[in-house]
Amino acid sequence: MAISAPVPADGFAWAAAPWGLKLVALALEDLRHGWTTSQLQLRGSADIERSGWTMVAGAAGVRPPALIRMHQVHGVNIHRATAADVGTRPHDADIIRTDDGDIAVAVQVADCVPLLLGNVRMHRVAAAHAGWRGTAANAAGIAVAELTGPQKHALVAAVGPSIGPCCYQVGPELRSTFESLGWSSSMLDRWFNSRGGALYLDLWQANADQLRAAGVRHENIHVSRLCTSCHPEWFYSFRRDGAGTGRMVGFIRSVA
Repeated sequence: MAISAPVPADGFAWAAAPWGLKLVALALEDLRHGWTTSQLQLRGSADIERSGWTMVAGAAGVRPPALIRMHQVHGVNIHRATAADVGTRPHDADIIRTDDGDIAVAVQVADCVPLLLGNVRMHRVAAAHAGWRGTAANAAGIAVAELTGPQKHALVAAVGPSIGPCCYQVGPELRSTFESLGWSSSMLDRWFNSRGGALYLDLWQANADQLRAAGVRHENIHVSRLCTSCHPEWFYSFRRDGAGTGRMVGFIRSVA
């Protein structure tokens, strides 16, 4: 019996994709975008990987070489993708943006936040990878700075499936790390929550707060509230399954 897809927060919907279903943000409907599920395999033999990435490129409406990826290193380096990147090796980065409608950009995750941003009026998009390290370093705010300009009020940001505050248990030293990077106690009290004698990090709240602080309008910030750890039938999860688990992708292109 088929298992129904989990219900996302308002502002998100499931749509047909070459591999089955993709999650989309309604506020980004004027851009070609989506987040994959564990229905799509991206790890395995060369043929499996090639087939998986070809399907993602197809969903973005580009040829596979024009789907520009990053070699993610859990930082906040930015890669500004252009036509010169087509067919080349991925750059070390965790934020990638482009204003070239002939290419798409992508981010891979298995619990970390896959953040997609689009400024429809500027025809500019970005994807960011924000685990705890990227969040501590303000990856969301740095990504926003890449997309602002005369039409900055049109910027939309959406958080795809990622580990939720229900499941992301961390040690007290992690809060200390955030504090050492300058985050205020009031912010940290919003992001770190004690429950049953354990500490949990809310990456959703942290990234939403950072987006607002960077100037994104409250009504233009959307969080899917789908926890990767809670839905083993639909999402890969590093915390739940270990290092050998698969990866999901968030992708975006500046055309519909």
